[in-house]
Amino acid sequence: MVIVRERPARGLVVVEALVRAGPRTEPPDDAGVAALVRSLLPRGTHRRTAQEIAATIEAAGGFLGGSTFPDVTSLYAVVPAVRAQVAFDLVADLLANARFDPEEVESQRRLALARMQQVADQPLQRAVELSNAALYPYHPYGRPLAGTPATVSALARDQLLAFYRTHYTAANAVVTVAGELPAADALAHARRAFGTLPPGTLPPRLRWLRAVERALAPPPVPQQVREVQATAAAWIVAAYLTVPVGHPDFAALRVLNAILGEGAASRLWVEVRERRGLAYQVGSVLAARAGPGFLRLIAGTDPPNLSTVLAILEAEVARLRDAAPAPGEVDLAKRSIAGRTALARQDLEAEAYALGWQELLGLGVDYEARFLAQVARITPDDVHRVARRYLAGGVVAIVAPASAR
Repeated sequence: MVIVRERPARGLVVVEALVRAGPRTEPPDDAGVAALVRSLLPRGTHRRTAQEIAATIEAAGGFLGGSTFPDVTSLYAVVPAVRAQVAFDLVADLLANARFDPEEVESQRRLALARMQQVADQPLQRAVELSNAALYPYHPYGRPLAGTPATVSALARDQLLAFYRTHYTAANAVVTVAGELPAADALAHARRAFGTLPPGTLPPRLRWLRAVERALAPPPVPQQVREVQATAAAWIVAAYLTVPVGHPDFAALRVLNAILGEGAASRLWVEVRERRGLAYQVGSVLAARAGPGFLRLIAGTDPPNLSTVLAILEAEVARLRDAAPAPGEVDLAKRSIAGRTALARQDLEAEAYALGWQELLGLGVDYEARFLAQVARITPDDVHRVARRYLAGGVVAIVAPASAR
């Protein structure tokens, strides 16, 4: 599948491939394989060495990028429009011809293990990991994105190759082209460059996961998980299980999140930071996931204020459960969502990613417009309904010094 979005007058082209390859598709014993595979793609193919890949993109005046997310892996090239062919050739080469040189495998493994240690030393990221594990005790979303030291250390080159060959296929990927390139030219380039990508089929694990996924994410047991670290701040992460993107309740949850903790006009920001000055950082985020998502509250505060801030977070959640927000508050949230979405699309790569992501989920390239229309119809009663339904049974993770109270 190739999606083209013409964006004249920008002078740039993005070629982005999204593959259904992330923690959601990993066997538990292979946790971290998707991220390690992605890190190896630009480290050499059967056509180019790592140095030649870097020289090719730099000579074109562009850059390569990519990330592994819970549901997908992205790989993209951004180049001036006159060098568009370079972007197609490089992305296609990495998708179809990665070499997985044994020395590079070991080098990237060492880097991955070092990054895990860095995350373990970052209290906010550690609190997020603890929260995920408590919210998703059976689902792959509960595992760290990069895997664990034990699983990554045990991954053999043959396992990496098997994952690559199973997931990096035409049946399991979407290519998006956005920028100053006529659609006919983009399609011609794509047919030529990606014609060698193996056709493949949907990975078996992904097929059966769709049938059992909801059972793997039952309503969580309310709990508080705490880990002591010698940190300057106390970090709180409170999370609630929600729904996949595209679910009928997702738009109302998006408005709820904007009211609760998105931006400087949100309830959490105003109450915790502006009125009381109790937090370095406070807010909330609604995850857009292919499987069961979450709404997550985050706060960082001085250790003596831990209990006070946690009580405020819980009180603001209860306030949304107990009463519908005012119409003006809902209208402000809806305008904020529309504005944030428009601003995000000023980034060409972000637009390419969104188009591919929506298509991979089966939502269609027009999903964003349909979603914004859904948001525009949300009422205070809709927000109250989803608050009562989803803002219960949450889990709380705290990483703080022993003195925090």
